[in-house]
Amino acid sequence: MAASAPFDTVDYARKLEAAGVPSAQAELQARALNDALASSVATRADLTDLRTDIDARFAGLDARLDAKFETVDLRFVSLESRVDAKIDSVALKLGGKIEALQWMFGVLVAMNAAVAIQLFLKH
Repeated sequence: MAASAPFDTVDYARKLEAAGVPSAQAELQARALNDALASSVATRADLTDLRTDIDARFAGLDARLDAKFETVDLRFVSLESRVDAKIDSVALKLGGKIEALQWMFGVLVAMNAAVAIQLFLKH
């Protein structure tokens, strides 16, 4: 914040003189106030520099977050493929068991039908 503040020292000194302050004292007070304001008030350039710095920091943060999200996305893709493979494996095992159960059910139905036919024919 090295740039001077938008402060009219001449006008301020004239107002002090008009109020009865001696000229030398009015000029000294005006310069002292200008110096104090220059070191404590942000200028447009200061704000522009601050905005540029903040924008740069956010851009860096965005880049870091994008990289992290890409890593997380890759982990989810890997996890999804492992889960899909596990589901396929379980489905294959269940498919074989279901097929065996279908054959067993078919045999039981055939046996019961044979028993029912024999009982029907005997009576």
